[in-house]
Amino acid sequence: MSVEALPLEGTLLRNCVLHQPRHVLFPAASQFSPGFGEASWRAAIRASNEHLIPRVLTLGFQAFRAGQMGDPAVYLQALLSGLQLQAGELAEDREVAAVVLQLGLAEALPPALLVQLLDAVPQHLRTVARPQVEVRLDAGSDIAPAQLREVGCTRLNVIDRAGARGPELLAQGQQAGFTACYYQLRVPSSDDIGFLQRLHAVLALAPERILLPSPCASVESPSADYWWQAWTDVLAAGYLPMGGDHYQRADGTPPARRGDGARHCDLAGVPRRDRSDFIGIGLGACSQIGDVICRQESDMARWQSRLQAGHSGVVAGLIFSEHERLTDEVVQSIACDHALDVAAFEWRNGLPFAECFEEALTALPTMIDHGWVRWDGQQLHLQREGQLLWRMIAACFRTTTADA
Repeated sequence: MSVEALPLEGTLLRNCVLHQPRHVLFPAASQFSPGFGEASWRAAIRASNEHLIPRVLTLGFQAFRAGQMGDPAVYLQALLSGLQLQAGELAEDREVAAVVLQLGLAEALPPALLVQLLDAVPQHLRTVARPQVEVRLDAGSDIAPAQLREVGCTRLNVIDRAGARGPELLAQGQQAGFTACYYQLRVPSSDDIGFLQRLHAVLALAPERILLPSPCASVESPSADYWWQAWTDVLAAGYLPMGGDHYQRADGTPPARRGDGARHCDLAGVPRRDRSDFIGIGLGACSQIGDVICRQESDMARWQSRLQAGHSGVVAGLIFSEHERLTDEVVQSIACDHALDVAAFEWRNGLPFAECFEEALTALPTMIDHGWVRWDGQQLHLQREGQLLWRMIAACFRTTTADA
């Protein structure tokens, strides 16, 4: 299958596509401080409970890490203990609006145990009337999507993999009655000759969303040409960027792109209409409450020991400084809206934008010259290629961006 050559600035675009910074939306876990522990996390939750209108919650249940597979019933019990401990700190008027079953959890827990996990959420926390339950499934999984629909999952996200029949799994999900089905592309390898064929099969099925590759998980020999072709084919099929790596089918309701910081990509990489706190539960899971972020223990035995002692297992974290908070606001606008309203930023924060981001503003002219961004008065807008390279543009503002 032929691949369209990268246009005019091919070499530059190829390098940019392949070398996008990995950690732009949030700091890398290696940047978390081990001095941040359980007490700091509980203080952050208590402070968030005092907000006049507490933000809604997203729960993210983490799977086993590679090489740590054990007794599913034991892991379920640990997840339930973690859920109960977190719920005990949260105010009663906090509401769960979404649940994400991270990649690998559906394989780690049989359907009967997944039912127990999902049933436990409303037992410990208030939920909205119809919370979203997204399950992420590897394209090579032998689990029938219909089983996941029966246990209460409402959205299916199939994660592409070379050599696997991802489109077939997606088709099964569409027949199972999920409220929405997604297909997430991985960074393509140069020797994955079936990559575009799988993509075109997915486009023919027209899932509600297609997620472009994230550089957070790369391969030994990534293909910029395949990556670029995937993006152009997704756009040609009528999909519209809705924030982060998510592209929405054209018949969906497009999000309002105000660039005002209201929309937010959470720790699961999902663009939300409004900011919500994210509670991660499981080995190595990360959480965010307001401007505080933390990571849980990644060793099963140590995590169980902490849970038995009445602790959720927080081992590292950080609290955003004032400048980091302002940076986060700007980066989220660029990621979610592909736009930035400088006047709105200054009105919210009472600070001159140019003084806060003097260094970043010196880097933007080069990207303007390439046609990736443009100024329209006090509003910065990402252009066509800039929407693919949003991480590069956002990284201008996050000067401490880590590449690994």
